[in-house]
Amino acid sequence: MTVSALEVIPATDAARWHEVLSQTDGFDFYHLPEYHWVAEQNGEGQGVLFVYREASQVAAWPFLLRPVETVAGLEQPGQGFYDATSVYGYPGPICSSNVRNDTAFIHRFNLALQGVFKELKLVSLFSRLHPLLENVALVTVGAVVRLGETVYIDLSLSPAIQLAHYRKSHRYEVRKARQQGIRAYRDQDWVHFDDFVHLYTLTMRKVHADSRYYFDRHYFWRLREALGERLQLFVADYAGRVCAAALFVHTGDIIQYHLAGSDPDYARLAPSKLVLDEARWWGNSLGARFLHLGGGVGSSQDDLFFFKAGFSPLRCPFFVWQHIVLPEVYTRLVDARRIWLAENGLAPTSTDFFPLYRAEV
Repeated sequence: MTVSALEVIPATDAARWHEVLSQTDGFDFYHLPEYHWVAEQNGEGQGVLFVYREASQVAAWPFLLRPVETVAGLEQPGQGFYDATSVYGYPGPICSSNVRNDTAFIHRFNLALQGVFKELKLVSLFSRLHPLLENVALVTVGAVVRLGETVYIDLSLSPAIQLAHYRKSHRYEVRKARQQGIRAYRDQDWVHFDDFVHLYTLTMRKVHADSRYYFDRHYFWRLREALGERLQLFVADYAGRVCAAALFVHTGDIIQYHLAGSDPDYARLAPSKLVLDEARWWGNSLGARFLHLGGGVGSSQDDLFFFKAGFSPLRCPFFVWQHIVLPEVYTRLVDARRIWLAENGLAPTSTDFFPLYRAEV
């Protein structure tokens, strides 16, 4: 489908989508059609890639499109309107290498986006941006908000320097974990797939995570099928029992620490730290450049951020993008949703959520 000057490629057309990716100067697994297909199957929206071209220059931005009328209370006022969000993780716009310093092209790309957003009756859009790819520079419309920082390990440094960058207590606990008999390794045959699912769910319950962070076994199985060899499972076991596990995704120069879980009964043995250390060694063997650990929950400097920060002093700024395309419609939807919530004795959990008419209650 072509709308205005942009081509809109659905996630189901993986070949065309991949052709665009191959023309960019870098992307992550969050930009893959397969990952958007998994999100589609999970009911998160329709995966599409907006593509803008001028001769040999190309820029693209993936989204999940959602009908507004599916929001409770907005069945009528939301009819015929859509909004868009990003997949879980760090996507955002990508481009060919000859675009980075071409501010005029970037401006035209954003104007073209604005045009297609209006044609598709998109009320609002939200996207996380990629800390390592620095794609915030490709955004000139809407509002860019800095939320915090993420942590990464520079795998181009020598392994000895990487280890020296660990917090002293992390180095001690990794060494002690091995001495106490914990074994961390890459589970190439996914023998402990169910153990991972169990530990992940256990961890989400322990931290009282939002419902959007709960993924079931079917989701993880689809993720494995979709990402193939990019997705790797690492586990740590003690006396034959898996006590920590994590998923890592390798794309180009980047390895992402994606999702993880651990058994709180074994927390004193620090198996999660050993899993990350083992993944670092694996990244070195691949010749990858970055092991990106991400940030805290909601980009806060919480216990999760403190845990990750112990592996490296290196930080990236993390930005999100928010854009209201149809302000009058947006205001009507927020008002209609507020009235519906009041009539049903409900209230939003946050007044900062974007878009506000989709805030959890």
